[in-house]
Amino acid sequence: MSIHSHVFTPFLLLLVLLLSGTNAVTGHAFPIKEATVHYFYMAFKQNILTSRQLVEFYLGEIHKLNPILHGVIEVNPDAILQADKADYERKA
Repeated sequence: MSIHSHVFTPFLLLLVLLLSGTNAVTGHAFPIKEATVHYFYMAFKQNILTSRQLVEFYLGEIHKLNPILHGVIEVNPDAILQADKADYERKA
């Protein structure tokens, strides 16, 4: 996978998420559709949202929409592990 793929993937994921029309992370009242970077930051800081929840949400959206959009070639197989690591580091 090229460096461009690593940079492009988060933007593609955000685009897919915004286009999906979904308003909340499953099981939580966190409004994804209207979320800004600052809103994500505050949700992480206030323990309203975890990196794992966000990654699982994005992976679910990719699984749901990619058969139609064909926009994601490859998903990082370590995405959930990296999210768990980010959550752990945020708590420390």
